[in-house]
Amino acid sequence: MAAKMITVWYKYDDKGNEAKLNHIEDGWVDGEYPKPIDSSFTNQKAWKKSTWERKHAYLDEHYQVLSVPPAHWIK
Repeated sequence: MAAKMITVWYKYDDKGNEAKLNHIEDGWVDGEYPKPIDSSFTNQKAWKKSTWERKHAYLDEHYQVLSVPPAHWIK
């Protein structure tokens, strides 16, 4: 299995001091905050009022998050 591109979302606390891991999302998202998965998730609509940080990363076949894509050497 090849590495999969993901976006890692960190949400800042109410004081804006510390960003903590919130969740990962498939693909590389360029938005300022994560969008609700479905309109029925009303608690996710409030996400746009929060302060977020995102990082693009990769998920390998062992479900480990990598900051750079894995290299596969060919002999």
